[in-house]
Amino acid sequence: MLGSTKIAAADLSIRNTLVWGIGLILAGIVLWLLHGELLLVLLATLLAVSLRGAAERVARHSPLSTHWALAIISLLILLLIVGFCVWVGPQLLQQGQDLVKHLIQEGTDLKNRYGQTSWGRMIMQKASSGAPDPKSLAAPAAAAAGASIEGVASFLVLIVTMLYFSANPDLYTKGLVKLVPEPRRVRIREVMGKVAHAWRWWFMGQLVDMLVVGVLTTIGLMLVGMPLALALGVLAGLLTFVPYFGAILAAIPALAIALGSGWHMVLMTLLVFGVCHLVEGYVVSPLVQDRMVKLPPALLILSMTFMGTVFGPMGIIMASPLAAAALVLVSELYVVDVLGDESGRDVTTRK
Repeated sequence: MLGSTKIAAADLSIRNTLVWGIGLILAGIVLWLLHGELLLVLLATLLAVSLRGAAERVARHSPLSTHWALAIISLLILLLIVGFCVWVGPQLLQQGQDLVKHLIQEGTDLKNRYGQTSWGRMIMQKASSGAPDPKSLAAPAAAAAGASIEGVASFLVLIVTMLYFSANPDLYTKGLVKLVPEPRRVRIREVMGKVAHAWRWWFMGQLVDMLVVGVLTTIGLMLVGMPLALALGVLAGLLTFVPYFGAILAAIPALAIALGSGWHMVLMTLLVFGVCHLVEGYVVSPLVQDRMVKLPPALLILSMTFMGTVFGPMGIIMASPLAAAALVLVSELYVVDVLGDESGRDVTTRK
């Protein structure tokens, strides 16, 4: 009788292992096939959590309800975007077009200047060997048009999903919590709240960083006489959303334009970008980091490298908030719940 019980227990264990293994394989396949859509949903969730947090804070300090605060904040954001487009949009559009022309012209000038050198000829040969046949450009053009339509559709889906998530988060939270056993539901809801808290402060920190870098870069480039300072400043501010890599990408077009004005302008441009990111890293970030999950730089860079390699540009954009969420989950569900180490709460208890 005892032997048969052990055999039945062993069979059950093997069956459970197989079920879990098959489930993980299927989940991996679904994740790979739908990673673009899942990352879009995660981005919508991040924006919704931040928008909901702002509305709840306004509701706590005013007679408005959360839904009215949410509606007013959404309207203000819309008016801010429209106002920016009306006030700065035409100038920014013109400078963006000029930026593209400047980059093309700088490429031509570099080709004429260094094309006769040995290393210049080598680079030109490699570039020309990989140049596409003009007759084959129709397919890429069609693909670009399709990508543009897909981008607009994804943006609309992002906005609508964000608004639904922020308007009624409890509906979706309850659905997720029901996927776990009932005794664990209260704890899972608590951990989800801490992930939302971490995301809100991470997003707030990124918005502050983007604003500071964008304004300082624009002013600095104007002071040193760099053309297209507004376009380059806006680009620098937007790319600051991606830690580390965004600063490098933002400096490339600025340095390419500065190269046409001589090495003095290159050095001044490097100085402007260096000062902006020193201010952002050593003055602005410490003011908001006390309320944020502190991500180790090595972990952040590795996560962006991995996510970018596997999922492309969208993976790089979402790597930082996903790393913050993963750090909270590991700290709470493993360090605290499994190991019983209450110090794991230090990551998520910032006020």
